[in-house]
Amino acid sequence: MEHVDGTVINQDLSARLRYIQSFLQWEPAKDGKLIEACKPVLAPIVTNVVDAVYDHLLKYDITAASFAPKQSREGDTQDVNVRELHRDHENIRFRKDFLKGYLVRLVTNHDWIPESKFWEYIDMVGKVHTGVTDSDLKHRKNRPALFVEYREINLLLGWVENAVTDIVMGVEGLESQTKVDILKAFNKFWWIQNDLFSRHYMPDLNASHTEQDGHPST
Repeated sequence: MEHVDGTVINQDLSARLRYIQSFLQWEPAKDGKLIEACKPVLAPIVTNVVDAVYDHLLKYDITAASFAPKQSREGDTQDVNVRELHRDHENIRFRKDFLKGYLVRLVTNHDWIPESKFWEYIDMVGKVHTGVTDSDLKHRKNRPALFVEYREINLLLGWVENAVTDIVMGVEGLESQTKVDILKAFNKFWWIQNDLFSRHYMPDLNASHTEQDGHPST
């Protein structure tokens, strides 16, 4: 039985990734390469995928509400009514650019080991949606805090996973087993991303860990 120190994995991102990757049986050289192999398929349609994501988010006022606050601290934009929002609205365009960058970075990354800077970026994606504003989040400079309920984050990850499944399954010329392997790799990635959201949304829960003897630490 391998010992995992709950305090360490809550404080050290690389240690957390070593544990998560081991638990999910993520193999950097295998699973990472499978995701990279999707670049020729996903890169040309990334704009369509992003539009589909935001069209879906704008179907519900509760998810659209996250995009209503003004996008600048300088006073040149204002909060808007959620029913005024659409995929080409100013408040949406910035988010779309960020999501495009996220998807492109995902399929073009080449370093998937726990110590990779890529995971620091993925962790930042989780952190920024909790409403924090600090010097580490340079792309949020001069912009108001961004807060999105974890419920909606969790639902969106599930929706995106289904969308990617449809895309991969629709690729012609790929053997069935290759498609299965690609989807399993993406599935592991979404769960890693989900953990790197939840650790920032529920820091108190993450801080509470169980020692080797089974008793909560104090």
